[in-house]
Amino acid sequence: MNPKNCPPLDLALAIARRHEAIYQNFDHYTGIVTMHGMARLATESRSPETVEAAKATLKPYIAGERHWNGNFPNYFCGGNATAWMLHKSMAPEAADTVRFYAEQIMNDAPRNPEGILEMIHGDRGRIWIDVAFAVTPFMVFAGLALDNEDYVEEGFQQTAMMVKAFRNDETGLLHQSRGFCGPDKLSEDHWSRGNGWGAYALCELAVELPDAHPRKAEAVAMFRDLINSVLSFQEDSGLWRQEMTARSRYAAYLETSGSALILYAMGRGLVAGISEEVWREKFQLGLRGLLEYITPDLDIFHTCAGCLSPRKGTKLDYMAVAPVKNDHHAFGPYVLAFGQAAQLGYTSTQDL
Repeated sequence: MNPKNCPPLDLALAIARRHEAIYQNFDHYTGIVTMHGMARLATESRSPETVEAAKATLKPYIAGERHWNGNFPNYFCGGNATAWMLHKSMAPEAADTVRFYAEQIMNDAPRNPEGILEMIHGDRGRIWIDVAFAVTPFMVFAGLALDNEDYVEEGFQQTAMMVKAFRNDETGLLHQSRGFCGPDKLSEDHWSRGNGWGAYALCELAVELPDAHPRKAEAVAMFRDLINSVLSFQEDSGLWRQEMTARSRYAAYLETSGSALILYAMGRGLVAGISEEVWREKFQLGLRGLLEYITPDLDIFHTCAGCLSPRKGTKLDYMAVAPVKNDHHAFGPYVLAFGQAAQLGYTSTQDL
């Protein structure tokens, strides 16, 4: 496959299958992202082949045949992807399963004194922005599908509280974590994937909440604020650096997973009509940048490895986390981003 001259839909599907081929399954929290990308491709394209592929992938999770370690119980049922398919009336058989795990999050997941979901192992009070992607879309989709406003409100509150806790007033960007390098201490980063996780959660809130919903305006405002802030740090390549405020290639490498998540969020805003005019040009520039880091064999480069407040959580500590070829985190963001290109009507990546 030539990634620079193919339909974005075909590229997104092929990348999802590449993820599965390398790791044999999606039983890792990053699989939640790839499966969500596949589910979105199914519901937006309505291609029988794409729908069947997404349903076949999710079937063992919905049936309770997959069990693996993770911080959040909704991973077991396929996470965001399953709730999305239920929300879009394409997996009615998932209703009881989605409700079961939504109730577990509501009633059993550990929280810090502010009510933010926290790490289940180790010291109490440790929170991190990655939780936003894991919980907010699932709860919002579940609430809308099952007509349960408590689920929607929980999804909104988790991300809203984390944005408040992690937003840097000077840059408008998000720090990744608090409490991992000392009680109540923020990590010092402006990490690309951390901001990508925040953008991912915020776009789902801003787009999926009905126009008449009382949280709609607040969700859209938070979403636009973060996207406009990250655009201030977009490089000429269209991507963002591992430490987004480091403006030199000698200081920090261009990082693909965070960049792709941000671009996905921008694409969602463009489709929904809640973007600003400059976003389309920046979206296209970013997708062209992503294409520079994927080979015809669908190997993906310049993805930060697993990273949670490394060492002392300084900017230098984040910049020292090396990029990895075909890391677990590489694939799902690409699936989401190029799926949005397809939804925006691009028929070839050559047209970006």
